Amino acid sequence: MAAPFRILTVDDEPAVAFSLRYVFAGPRYEVLSVEDGYSALEKLDTTPDPYDAIIVDQKMPNLTGLELVEAIRQRSIPGKIIVLSAQLTPDIREAYERMDVDAILLKPFDIDELRSAVVTSPSD
Repeated sequence: MAAPFRILTVDDEPAVAFSLRYVFAGPRYEVLSVEDGYSALEKLDTTPDPYDAIIVDQKMPNLTGLELVEAIRQRSIPGKIIVLSAQLTPDIREAYERMDVDAILLKPFDIDELRSAVVTSPSD
């Protein structure tokens, strides 16, 4: 059996974290949810196995999504980065695009669109 697809979700809203774990429930996925950017960086810095995808909210305590993505890029941490946020200003959206995130989706999110963004490889 293949190793599970590892996903780290970073969102301070418990309902969103629950929804993301539900969307990716099953033996094919391993989902870990944390509430803020500091916790995400701790997990990313200490895990021996990289995450295949990191789903990031913009508005969170301690670090914004932009600050977290910048820290991830500085550390050259592998894995897709998906931004999932309720609202983004044009400037923030552009900043994410400059950091070459893999997808930017708005809440409420479409489940199929999210799954596709997370598990589809760039060559598909």
